[in-house]
Amino acid sequence: MYDIAIIGAGPAGSNLARLLAQQTQLKICLIDKRPLQEMQPNARRKACGGLLSPDAQKMLARQGLTIPVSILEDPQLFSVRTIDFDNRLENHYPRHYLNMDREKFDRFLFHLVPNWVEKRQGILFDVKKRESHWTLHLRTNTQTESIQTKTIIAADGANSFLRRKFAPNVPRPKKYISLQKWYPLHASMPYYTGIFDSSVTDYYSWTIQKDDHLILGTAIPVGEPLHERFEHLRSQIETHLEIPLRDETRTEGAFIERITHVNQLLWEKDGIYFVGEAAGATSPTSAEGFSYALQSSLYLADVLANEAIRPAQLYRRKCRKIALKLLAKQVKSPAMYHLGMRKLVMKSKVSAISTNLNNGFQKED
Repeated sequence: MYDIAIIGAGPAGSNLARLLAQQTQLKICLIDKRPLQEMQPNARRKACGGLLSPDAQKMLARQGLTIPVSILEDPQLFSVRTIDFDNRLENHYPRHYLNMDREKFDRFLFHLVPNWVEKRQGILFDVKKRESHWTLHLRTNTQTESIQTKTIIAADGANSFLRRKFAPNVPRPKKYISLQKWYPLHASMPYYTGIFDSSVTDYYSWTIQKDDHLILGTAIPVGEPLHERFEHLRSQIETHLEIPLRDETRTEGAFIERITHVNQLLWEKDGIYFVGEAAGATSPTSAEGFSYALQSSLYLADVLANEAIRPAQLYRRKCRKIALKLLAKQVKSPAMYHLGMRKLVMKSKVSAISTNLNNGFQKED
């Protein structure tokens, strides 16, 4: 019997396991479908830009964490290039990101979890509630098994299985498929590109250089023609940037969710706690999620470690800070996603207005 089972060992799950192991004597199990003990060169990878925004960097610093050089990728990025195909405008804005390898980052956080936390590889396919505990059914490559736990933490990302199963009536964020492809690059593009084109998506697209490759990515609403839209984007960017985008070396995909109202955030339901993307905590303007994964896991670790009398209520109260941040971004959203307002922002020389657009570009998760 475990005290806590954490489903998902991404940034939120691994960080929570690390913090709880440092602060408590709880028996913890950390479960992920990936073999995170070592790099898997040919493994399927999540579509992620692998950029740490200033907010995420601050959360790492607050928790005393630094990023090893071995995780970083060239070039480091100090500006955002904004291309607006709708309004035929283009601009550069100063912004500092840490450019990194997302898979290495996940494994870095995973390896910070102390050895006395039990780590399992498996896919959760069923959950049963008993009087005083939960029974989790896992599927591995060779077998199925069951474990029991007093508390469940949902850190299983966007399209969370636990959220779908236990909170079907809670409003859901709008769902997108993030698709990105890697292309050989024989030039230098030391900036992050944010791309607006309403014929591709009502969200945005991006390019990021990773050593000798360029990532081209976009987020398309579920149900819309993904590959046709991506091909249209690729053709436009190839012409606009005057670089060949052929012979992709890697294709990556993932679900992402975009909240349209803070009532779509879910921190606790029927005794299950939600952190990071599973809670809906990603930026509605940019899909940035690292900072909220680290912040929500920090708040939940504090609540559980101090054995609060009403832990769910206290956790929700702490997470109001996250909700207010996301609400502020929602208020800024028209400056990015309304064609007329975006045109004014991009033409404006007033830095305070330009910052609204600049702060939106934080493609990480």
